Amino acid sequence: MATMFFGQYLLAKAAINREALLDALDRQRRSNFSLPELALQQGLIDRRQLNSIMVQYRMSDAPIEVILEESGGLSAEQVQRLQNKQRSSWLRIGAALVEGGHLSEEEIASNLADYQALESAVDQEIREAMRHIPDSEAVSACVELTVFHLARVTGRSVKLRSVSVEADVLAQDRQRFSQRIVGDGDYTIVVDLPPPLVSEVASGMLGFDVEPGAETEADAVCEVINLIGGNACTRIEQIG
Repeated sequence: MATMFFGQYLLAKAAINREALLDALDRQRRSNFSLPELALQQGLIDRRQLNSIMVQYRMSDAPIEVILEESGGLSAEQVQRLQNKQRSSWLRIGAALVEGGHLSEEEIASNLADYQALESAVDQEIREAMRHIPDSEAVSACVELTVFHLARVTGRSVKLRSVSVEADVLAQDRQRFSQRIVGDGDYTIVVDLPPPLVSEVASGMLGFDVEPGAETEADAVCEVINLIGGNACTRIEQIG
């Protein structure tokens, strides 16, 4: 539930500049592949199957490993080999910065320790605040599902900035999306996203880029929020 990525922390601390971060992110993009992408590279699935698998992954709670077996026709052994290859080749942001000559391994280790301590404190502060929100269990479930599904749709980790019950407050440079949940209780999930994340969510949901601010973009993000709302209904019923 941390609020800042390690690369953002280093940039804010002036340990690196914007060009160094962009270079490291590009190195990650060229090195890190999802399990379906690795399966495609190895000829285990074709492009049509890849697209179908990614749609199912975005629209369900099933692990990608299960979808690869059920829809991609892969065996458990093949999925395990893909996982091993992914783990062995995965490039983290710190390693990418070292590879690019922007920081030393010692500098990464020192900054990472400070970052983890800071993020741990912020996480604890957010969790403590959530405990005092009315229907805190339902709120926690909605928060977890929101982060979970946004990450699945965009294909990368998503960080939580804050949680609030003040529905009338919209932070600057944010776009608002909401979904009402009616059951034993009556809730409305309100998610405020920065425009770059809105674009990522929309393109991840649709499978292609859309014009920023277009109605299609908003419709795609609303569909994700509806998905979160549906899952939240089920989770809240389980909580009772």
